[in-house]
Amino acid sequence: MTLDPEHLKARAREATRLDDFGSEPMDDGLRVYCAALRDEAGLNQAGLDAVEASIVATLSERLRVEACLRANPGILDQELLPQIFVVGLPRTGSTALSQFLSEDPDARSIRRWEINALTPPPDVTVLEDPRLAATRAAFRKRDEAMPELKTMLPVEAEDPSEHGPLLGLTFRNLQLPTLYTVPTYTAWLLASDMTPAYAYLAKVLKLLQWKTPGRHWNLKNPPDLFALSAIHAVFPDATLVWTHRDPAKAIPSVASLASTQRLTGVDSLDKVSFMQEMLQFQFAGVERGLADREAIGEEAFVDSTQADLAKDTIGVIRALYGKIGFPFTPEYQAHLEARMHNRPRGQHGAHRYDQAEFGVTDDQIRAPFAAYLSRFSMGDAPKLAVAS
Repeated sequence: MTLDPEHLKARAREATRLDDFGSEPMDDGLRVYCAALRDEAGLNQAGLDAVEASIVATLSERLRVEACLRANPGILDQELLPQIFVVGLPRTGSTALSQFLSEDPDARSIRRWEINALTPPPDVTVLEDPRLAATRAAFRKRDEAMPELKTMLPVEAEDPSEHGPLLGLTFRNLQLPTLYTVPTYTAWLLASDMTPAYAYLAKVLKLLQWKTPGRHWNLKNPPDLFALSAIHAVFPDATLVWTHRDPAKAIPSVASLASTQRLTGVDSLDKVSFMQEMLQFQFAGVERGLADREAIGEEAFVDSTQADLAKDTIGVIRALYGKIGFPFTPEYQAHLEARMHNRPRGQHGAHRYDQAEFGVTDDQIRAPFAAYLSRFSMGDAPKLAVAS
């Protein structure tokens, strides 16, 4: 019964005592994903157990969301708050930018303590939601098991989360090809219409804002680069903030992070082959993102470089708000200054890795990205105009 979709759905029904997954797509992606995990991912028993538990948790969450929406039909009658989507290659400053944007008292972010426990809808009148304490405990356990992760991804339970897991409620989650070797599922994803996944995201955002509103949504998910046209179709007035960094720095960093995560579920990992897999996947995202950007129009986009954000955080965000038309208030500036003081960059140590393990040079990484590098100016990358 390993990774059998119907068995996993039955486990979710048993765990939740619910049985209606709703009418939105789910089964198609679940079938392809399970088959790819079983046949291609090379998971050991611990990896299989972990991924099965993750799938059952996702299916259980889908059941609970559907039950909540049926019980509270007024949720979907709300007007969705305006949205900022932070997109770009991973390891380009998107996490830092999203964290800084979350310091605006008027911003509504998907907090890490609520991303995997959406119901009951978080309530602003509840001073200490028990999900927060549970997530803090889970983070402590994670940090004990993988202390190096803190240097790569310095996030806390209260910080904004990526919305990939919410897209995963339809089993259309573009984060998954980085976590597992699943080429069949990856190919299926890249050929699929992602619009239903973002339509479902919109439903969940209405659920989350129902009792905890704000002025706008602060959303972040680097693989959204693959689906800008779907985002624009579902959220036509959204602002798309594209974060930039030299791929020769960003891609080895993401390979280091992702290989650390993958090694928890496999017995060994060929890092040279893995780097080629990551390089092709990330290049495909940029290529598709550039094409979608041209079709959508420049007016929907704002650009940000990691170097500029690190050098002048407040200036970059003040300028971003000016382009969007949001007020950059003294209260928000004070929150930003407090965060930068209390959580300085690199407080957990530097993210260190040996790029030679991945078998590529900087120029080999940059070569596929010639069009991207020639288009955008990035302060920390002196060779951005290198041709292929």
